Amino acid sequence: MKLHVVHRSVGSENRKDRPAFYSKSLALASLLRAVDNLDIEAELVFVNDGEVPADRLEMMEKAGEVLTVRCGSNRSSYRRVLRLPRDRRWSPADLVWFSEDDYLYTAASLRHLILAADELDHADYFTLYSMLRFDRAATRRSPLIGPRARADGDPEAVRLDTVRWYRAVSSTSTFGARVRVLLADEWLLRTAPFVGGAWDHASCLAYQGYRPFSLREIAGQARQPGLSGLSRAAARRIALVGARTAANAVALARPESARRTLVAPDPDLVTHMEEGLLAPGTDWAALATALATGADATGIGWDG
Repeated sequence: MKLHVVHRSVGSENRKDRPAFYSKSLALASLLRAVDNLDIEAELVFVNDGEVPADRLEMMEKAGEVLTVRCGSNRSSYRRVLRLPRDRRWSPADLVWFSEDDYLYTAASLRHLILAADELDHADYFTLYSMLRFDRAATRRSPLIGPRARADGDPEAVRLDTVRWYRAVSSTSTFGARVRVLLADEWLLRTAPFVGGAWDHASCLAYQGYRPFSLREIAGQARQPGLSGLSRAAARRIALVGARTAANAVALARPESARRTLVAPDPDLVTHMEEGLLAPGTDWAALATALATGADATGIGWDG
């Protein structure tokens, strides 16, 4: 098995509430360190939507292939990278990891990913950062979320090394998948962004065979600021209702044999660098400091 790492980045910043240690160079350095700790073959492809700062670009060019694209939005660049496994004829036996540019990785994160892929034959998709579990009463039409987080009290969680893997509800757009599964689900994943809102959450429910939207949620998105004229707003609403209705239909029509399983680790092995959303159980500030100063002895340094 070979691991393909596809890292999406953009030069601009947004207005999210970031921790003091946040930077995209730090995120990239942590990913490179995690790849460096692997004992299997790994290929890195960096997909930059527009120009990125020279220091990050240099790090990328030393580590793998760099592709510059002009997509203009997170949705478009996401849909673009989903084509890579098919366009490049990656082996169905391989694993792919899609990475966004604002995640911080622990040194052993991708090693745990490979171990899970090797040992958990039932797992199709993988996340290293999650918390939600399905309730025991969940059904395909009513995917109830359980009250307990991660592997807490889960008798079906599987311990591999120091991590317990449990069935998760959803992931962000930073996730892994078996290439054979990704090839089969490409159409679903590439159309999911058109449902609006938390489309990554919706896509995870859909490929697992759960209805992603309740009847209230199908048309629940308010009119978007900046839309001029009632007709344009109405057209957007109609398109949204159609996309969400189709997503529900596709999810519920999935035969049992095509329903996927998403697994996640407890504790989290990466974190989204946003205040209020940092994964618990790890001193991420200390990890960031060690990585920035080279105190972790990985040999991967950067000028923070």
